[in-house]
Amino acid sequence: MEKKNLRSPEVEELSEQIGEFIRYWGFKKIHGKIWLQIYLAEEPLDAAGLIARLGISKALVSMSINDLLGYRVILSKGKSARGTQLYSANPDLMEAILGVLRARERKMLSRIQASYRQVQKAVSEVKKPLGVDAAKVVQLGELIDSAEDVLDAFLDFKQVDLSIWGKFLAPAAGAKAP
Repeated sequence: MEKKNLRSPEVEELSEQIGEFIRYWGFKKIHGKIWLQIYLAEEPLDAAGLIARLGISKALVSMSINDLLGYRVILSKGKSARGTQLYSANPDLMEAILGVLRARERKMLSRIQASYRQVQKAVSEVKKPLGVDAAKVVQLGELIDSAEDVLDAFLDFKQVDLSIWGKFLAPAAGAKAP
């Protein structure tokens, strides 16, 4: 049986570009590269398959897989014939994206809100001037509240018209994405 070339220059270039895109959003470049390999694979992949395709260490694959599983970007798909854990991309990309937003952006806004409350408290204490415009502090609080409302509305939004993206976001059970 002929072994397939798992490292084509075309897929490697796409992997680099996806990795850069993912890094732009605050993840590690390797997260995007691993996700792409799993997403494009004909069958679920194990860690050894990812190591072969990407030429990276077992430790890096292991840590990255755990991160991606935590965000539900990839899913465990049982064991291979050799007993290794298999992974596939979450077929519902919208679920994965919303899950990432829930986990990361919600926490970030909570930290911003907590820091803002400290500034707000300090400004209200006459004995501790900060050299800031109190009216602008109030405006900033409104902006932070608005950002939280927008995020909540987006995360709670169940009906999204993604008909153009539909074949990629939630392929029918058993159907293969193009």
